Order: sequence, then structure tokens, then C-alpha cells
Amino acid sequence: MVYIVSFNLIWNPLMAIMLQLKLALYSGPAALSRMRTSSFIWAAIYLISGLVVFGSFFWVLIDNQEAIKLSILDYLFPQSWHSISAKLANFLYESQTKTVLGNLILSGSLVLASVFLFPIKEKYSAIFEQEARYHNGEIKEFPLLYQAWEEIKLFLLYITAQSIILWIGYYPYQWTTWLSIVLSYLFLFYTFGLDLISPTLQRHRTKYSLILKLLARNWILPLSFGLLFSLPLLLLSRWIFSWEEYSLIEISSILFLSNMLLLTLAVPVGTRIASDLLKRRDLLIAPSKRSMIWGYSAMLSLLLITSFLHTRLLMSLHHKSQLLKADYNIDWSSIDYQLPSFSELTKGKTFSQLSFYVEIENPTEYQIQIEDSELYVDKNQINMAVVEISGFELSPQEIRRIKIQLDSNSDFSQLGTFGDLLEGWRIELSLQVWPGIPLIVNLLETENDTQN
Repeated sequence: MVYIVSFNLIWNPLMAIMLQLKLALYSGPAALSRMRTSSFIWAAIYLISGLVVFGSFFWVLIDNQEAIKLSILDYLFPQSWHSISAKLANFLYESQTKTVLGNLILSGSLVLASVFLFPIKEKYSAIFEQEARYHNGEIKEFPLLYQAWEEIKLFLLYITAQSIILWIGYYPYQWTTWLSIVLSYLFLFYTFGLDLISPTLQRHRTKYSLILKLLARNWILPLSFGLLFSLPLLLLSRWIFSWEEYSLIEISSILFLSNMLLLTLAVPVGTRIASDLLKRRDLLIAPSKRSMIWGYSAMLSLLLITSFLHTRLLMSLHHKSQLLKADYNIDWSSIDYQLPSFSELTKGKTFSQLSFYVEIENPTEYQIQIEDSELYVDKNQINMAVVEISGFELSPQEIRRIKIQLDSNSDFSQLGTFGDLLEGWRIELSLQVWPGIPLIVNLLETENDTQN
């Protein structure tokens, strides 16, 4: 008897998992065969509407992206700060992996499609539910204002989750990079399932709070459904992000418009899955008001915290961007070196000690504040030295010299001979825009003629 009980404890969860996978990956997609004339007509209306709305939007955006960019910069910054603002935007772009950015674009397309095409998607789903003869009981729509309030709460949940994922991605550690990637995948798959399954459930008087609880109890279902329909776009995004000649706006337009086709196919599948979940809905107790208050309070608290953190990060970037207004040069006339001893010479060392000065010049008419930071000195992509810089102020037209000292602890094997001494240098400045989040600025780089 003990063995039977133990077997059932293991078998029941396994059966639940297998049933969810079957519904998401087989039974749901098989429902496309039940589409009839009216369903095909509304599918075409939904697809064409999405292509026209988003296609027109991105056409205007791409055709005027430079003018729009300049207008935004003119509104936010004075003319002299435009180049600096572009570098700050590049920092925000480069701080995230291309996987996180691609998933952000795809999940964003889901939200925008829900906002602008919700009435068409709802009609499309309802027509398919009738033609497929899913007997889900009487349709009891919520009042329009209540539906709008439900969508606002879902949108806030989306903003909160994406803000958390992006903040984690700012940190340059390997574990934070992987965590942001995993969370972005899970959130993309879950929101895809939630967005396509919820219309049918709402049509039968199911609130989002109960929908979230229902999907949490059957969590493999929305994740596997989202994975199935997101996979083609995920592969496309990995390929398209390798096109260096395309801007982020152009990449977003391709992913948005491509996603419309998959969304069109996914609506009937989501309706089929929701019809099955309606049978399980009555087995659940709706979340209590106390639980909902705690949940909404937690979401709003996280939203306020992440909004504050992102705002402070942007303010810190704006403040520390003063250093980008300075000019940086190596004073090659200041090079000082010591020849190696005989024993060091036999080991292939050209120098035993080398030093030179980096000049920081303020070309503006304003005072520049240089904060505490570190200089990374590389030769042929090998780090030679790390120099700590104490904060100081640069008056207009002032030049400050910082000594770079390479001693016996440095890897002089990269220096080679006197002939290539001036080649292959790269100096980067690193400063903290937030605890643990560095801003890396390439100050200067010399060409390596031997490699060209």
C-alpha cells in the first residue's frame, strides 16, 4: 500500500505535466484545423490591421529617425551635449545582451498589439470559439471601463517586470547576465501565453487575478505555448542582431511585423487552451481581497523602486558625462624607459620599466569635474596597467597630466621592439555610475600598423 501511494504522488504530477505539454504543443495547435470562413476572414482583418498600423508607424519612424532623434536631443540637451547624449544612449544599449533586447522587443510587440488591436483580437477569438463549437457556457463580458482598468494593471505588471530585468542586466557580472537572460525568456513566454489565453477567459467573466492564479497552477502550459510561438522569432532575432548596418529601430520593425503573423496563428490556439482551462477554473477559489491588496502593493512598490533606480542611473550618467567633454592624448615626448638587465634581456624583455604621460585637456569654456575613476592601459589587447585617478577639476583650457607607470609587474612581452612601441595602445576610463555598474569610456586608441 505504501508503494502505491508513493507511486501516485509521483505519477499525478507527471500526468499533469504531460497533459499541459500535450495541450500546449499538440491539441492547441491542432485547433487551427477547425477554422472556418468567418475565422479566416477575421484572421485576415487582424493580420492586415496589425501590418497597416505598425507598418505605418515604423515607416514614419524609420523615414524620420534622424529628425526625431535631433528633436528629442534638442528638447533634453543643449546643442553642445548632443554627441555626449548619443554616447550615453549607446551605454544603455550596450549594457544589455542582444538576447535581452530581442526578448524585450518581442514582448513589447505583444503589449502594443493588445492595446491597439484588442477589439479585433477579441472578435476574432469569439468567432473562432463559436465556429469550433467549444461549449464554454454563456458569454458574460465585463463592462468596458472595467476591461480598460484590467488592461492598465496588466500593463503596469509588464513595465515592472521589464524594469527589473533591465536593471539586473546593467551589472557586468556573468551571473547577472545569465539571470537577466533567463528571466527575459521566462517573461516573454509567460506574457505570450497570458496575452493569448486571457481573452476567452475574460469573455466568460474571469478576472485577471483569477487568470494569473489559474496559469500559476498550470505554469507549464503558458510557458510551453509561449515557447512554441516565440521560437521562430527568437531565431530570427539572433540572426538579425548580427546585421550591423541596421539600427535598433529597423530591427524592431522587422521583429514587430514578423510577430504579427505568429500572433494571428496563436489566437485560435489560445482560445482552444482557454476553453480547456475554463473547466479547471471552477475548481479554484478566487484570490481574497487581502491577497490582491498585498499583490498590487508589492507590484506598485517594485515599480516605484525600479523607476527611482532608473531615474537615478540616468541622472548619474548625465552628471558623469562631463568627462566626455575633455580631450585625451598621449604625450609621446614624455616617454621614459629603462633597458633590461642582461638576465632579463635573455628572457626576451625589451624594457624593464616604461612610463609616459596622458594629457587631459578641457577645450570648453566651462569647468569640468573629473570624478574618482580608473584608467585601464592595454597594449595589443593585453592589460598593462591600472591607474587610479583621484577626482579633480579642470578649468577652461587647462591641461592635466597623469603619469602611466609600467614596472616589473607589467607584461612587457607585448611591447616587442622600439619600432612598434607607439602602436596598439588603448586607454579606457572606468567610473561607477551606480554601485557595481561601471561606465567604460574609450579615451584613445592608436592603430597597429603591423596588423593592418
